[in-house]
Amino acid sequence: MPPQFKSLTWKQTNLVVFTALFFAIAIFIVELALVVITTKQQIQASQQKLVNSVEQTISNVVWALDDKQTQQNLEGIIKIDDIRSAIITLDDNSLYVEASHQAKRYPTYYDSLSYLLFDELKEISRPLYRPHYFEGDKKQQQIGTLSIHYDIQAMTNNLFNRLQLSFIATLARALLLTLVLTIVFHRFLTQPIAQISEAIDNIDPELPDENLIPITCAHKDDELGLVSTKLNQILLQFSQAQNKLRKMATRDPLTNLPNRTLLLETLSVTIQRARVHKRQFALLFIDLDRFKNVNDSLGHTIGDQFLVRIARILESGIADKGSVARLGGDEFVIVADDIKTPQHAADFVEQLLKQLNMPIQLNEHTIHPAASIGIAIYPEDGQGAEDLIRHADIAMYSAKAAGSNQWAFFKQQMTEHAALRLKTEASLHNALKRNEFRVYFQPKLDLKTNEIVGCEALIRWQKDGKLVPPMAFIPIAEETGIIIPIGRWVIEQSCKLLREWEKKYNRVIPIAVNVASQQFADASLVSDIKQLALRYQIRPELLEIEITETSLMNDITQAIAKLEQLKSAGFGIAVDDFGTGYSSLSYLRRLPITTMKIDRCFVSDLPHDGAIASTILMLGQQLNLDIVAEGIENQAQLAWLQQHHCQVGQGFLFSKPLPQDEFEARYFGEQQVKVEQA
Repeated sequence: MPPQFKSLTWKQTNLVVFTALFFAIAIFIVELALVVITTKQQIQASQQKLVNSVEQTISNVVWALDDKQTQQNLEGIIKIDDIRSAIITLDDNSLYVEASHQAKRYPTYYDSLSYLLFDELKEISRPLYRPHYFEGDKKQQQIGTLSIHYDIQAMTNNLFNRLQLSFIATLARALLLTLVLTIVFHRFLTQPIAQISEAIDNIDPELPDENLIPITCAHKDDELGLVSTKLNQILLQFSQAQNKLRKMATRDPLTNLPNRTLLLETLSVTIQRARVHKRQFALLFIDLDRFKNVNDSLGHTIGDQFLVRIARILESGIADKGSVARLGGDEFVIVADDIKTPQHAADFVEQLLKQLNMPIQLNEHTIHPAASIGIAIYPEDGQGAEDLIRHADIAMYSAKAAGSNQWAFFKQQMTEHAALRLKTEASLHNALKRNEFRVYFQPKLDLKTNEIVGCEALIRWQKDGKLVPPMAFIPIAEETGIIIPIGRWVIEQSCKLLREWEKKYNRVIPIAVNVASQQFADASLVSDIKQLALRYQIRPELLEIEITETSLMNDITQAIAKLEQLKSAGFGIAVDDFGTGYSSLSYLRRLPITTMKIDRCFVSDLPHDGAIASTILMLGQQLNLDIVAEGIENQAQLAWLQQHHCQVGQGFLFSKPLPQDEFEARYFGEQQVKVEQA
């Protein structure tokens, strides 16, 4: 529980009151002591004065033994304040005359105080002498004694009456001083502090430098002014730090473009404005093509410079008709709030691509940019900022699939396709754990003898009792990187099966395993293959690694190094889909491969168009490589390949891919070595 708030003014008033009272009481005590001393001195002086004044008179009447006159004199004495009685005794101590009056009654505590204060003054005595000297020695003759008794309680009461007024006056002075000091302190101390506190309450956390602490002239050169100045310095520094943090939070540090956070804020304002004015605007999602190649080949420094130049081109392209933001990597977004129709958006994108395609010179490098652009129109393609960005992103992927430097409008079917891809990706993550993948095998036959000389391992996905077509999940697996553990699983299953065939049939045939581009780029590929072959104790020549031509061309130097390691270990190496990519005879001559495959697209042209197939066969013979034709589906194709001395073939003419049990039953049952054409 937080402590209860106590005002500084209240604390200060209490302090002043108690201090003033303390000093008032202390002063009163000192004053009391002085008054007591002074009073006692005055009483002593008055006593002496009294006895001096009556001594001669009383001596005369006592000597004359005039009782009546003596009585009158004593009664006159007791009329004086504080005198209770007066007594004359003779020289033989016998009472001569006495006068007294009834004393007032006072509280009992007066007794102790009276004795404490005036005990030594309660009585004064003076001897009385004969009026004339004795004859002879001139000595005085004492004839009696005058004793005057004082009422010390009355003295105490008179003293208290005097002190009471003094005490009240002292208290009044103390309270007056307290009031004055409280007002002064409040005016010059607590009130300015309260004003500072109020000013602090009014500070806007978003704009701290617009509500600085006011400094009055009365305090600009004292501690309060110093505190206010320091607080204002803190507010200014905080505002600068806040602006810096806001910039860091809303700006891309490389290009200084708005980031996703600021983009969403801008989009929200643009959507609100478009909704009020009932008009459209376009959102462009831009992804640079082949940016990874720039980074990998020229380095990240050049890559960063390239992105900065692209950012300036985009800013110049949109000018004051919208805003540009960078989401990260090579992805940019343009909010074109001046575009009001789809046709206007298409014209703008065409013009923007022309500007983007201009060559960029970075140091000694010339780069030719290209981009894929997705377009979403508000409000047709989304009512909110996130929906517009997501739909433009989906449209961009559709444009990229159509080739480099393309653009596309968003269509609802794209969302359905993207959702299906996400669902497939999620299922792929669990497929390995649930053992849903299967390996099918398609035989490779000697085209002269029809004998089986090998097979190709092909991945299949059996989900909920049904086979998912490879083209429905392989591209997604490659994009997401899941293809790497899947490919490793296929290699392991192939090694395990080779071991089983040797034990079960005492006969094995080589198995070709496809390696995707992402898997081939994985640093652990070579060591994984070697370890699996060693674990299952298979001969390396029984496992053939099929690499696509595209995988080789991504980084030819690294590809050659990996292939040399595999070939030196004894594994077979085949180039799949040869002739469909960026074939180069100089690269082909350097590649340490053992087999070259003729793609099915060239086989399907046979026998009418056999130029490319003939060239590949001639290259294989010149380079002493094994040639495998895939996708053989009819007798005419087979006849052409046999006529041109193609060694090995595979395709539906012989057999479709088969599950393990069917494949073993057909090709290992009863040691079959020849296969009838299907």
